[in-house]
Amino acid sequence: MVRTMLVPLDGSAFSETALPVAVGLARRLGAALHLVRIHAPHTEPPVSLEGMPVTDPQKDDRRWEAERAYVTRIREQLGPHSELDTRIAVLNGPVAEVLATYAAFNQVDLIVMSTHGREGMARAWLGSVADELLRRSGVPVLLVRPAQDAQTVATAERTLRIVIALDGSRLAEQVLEHAASLGRPLGAEYTLLRVVNPLGSLGDLPAVFAPRLGRAVAAQHVAEATAYLAGIARSMKDKGLEARVKVVESERAADAILDEAARHGTGFVAMATHGRSGLTRLLLGSVAGAVLHETAVPLLLYRPRAHGAALRAERAEIAAAT
Repeated sequence: MVRTMLVPLDGSAFSETALPVAVGLARRLGAALHLVRIHAPHTEPPVSLEGMPVTDPQKDDRRWEAERAYVTRIREQLGPHSELDTRIAVLNGPVAEVLATYAAFNQVDLIVMSTHGREGMARAWLGSVADELLRRSGVPVLLVRPAQDAQTVATAERTLRIVIALDGSRLAEQVLEHAASLGRPLGAEYTLLRVVNPLGSLGDLPAVFAPRLGRAVAAQHVAEATAYLAGIARSMKDKGLEARVKVVESERAADAILDEAARHGTGFVAMATHGRSGLTRLLLGSVAGAVLHETAVPLLLYRPRAHGAALRAERAEIAAAT
């Protein structure tokens, strides 16, 4: 259950584009909303007087006050959603580290953030800030592109549709819990998607054999993927969640995910940042990046946790498949 949500803001209109999604979800979930601004210290070079630097210590204080006024104004602008439990904070320190610490202290269940921010804040939220947050916080991050139409998530009148991209690994399956905790109270509809590369296992097979054997291999992979997703769907049904399964043959996992999201007017796409096959070792890598840059819906990312025997087993599974 999502009870507490965090929206990082950097003072730019771009970062504020995450607000409609966050406010819509918080209102529908009854979750507390934390608006957090990371303090940007005064960095202008000091003025020199007779060769000696002269600084104004009050400049940084004034900047801090302006940032506090900014988040206060944002909270006031929520207007019709003023019934929300909305809290504000201005924090100081390295952006991702401070946000991760704040999220842990306040038991944040979901971080909602724009994928782009102001120059000087790691150039873009999609870059090192979101990447490091995923590594540090252990909290799923819902990334929203500034150009996205938030209504599919923010409005209560629409059924929320969630595409969960899986690759057959236990690590990738860890996103299921977070997608379910977000979608269950909203009555979401789920699609479990597995992308099968029809040429993925042909290796150095001579071209003369590729068409005939390639189809046989692809058919086998589709059957295995379908059975795998059906098992996941049964587990979800036991928990009161209905999910349809979809297996797509494609050499480009991102394209298949985008097509599925567009076809059903999806509320958002969910995927883990590590996995095998078509979603290999993402951590904002090529597949997640391509989906995020081209999709018309937000992207829920979660970095799986694996320790001890589970991690060794997963590594062995990956090695055996490659």
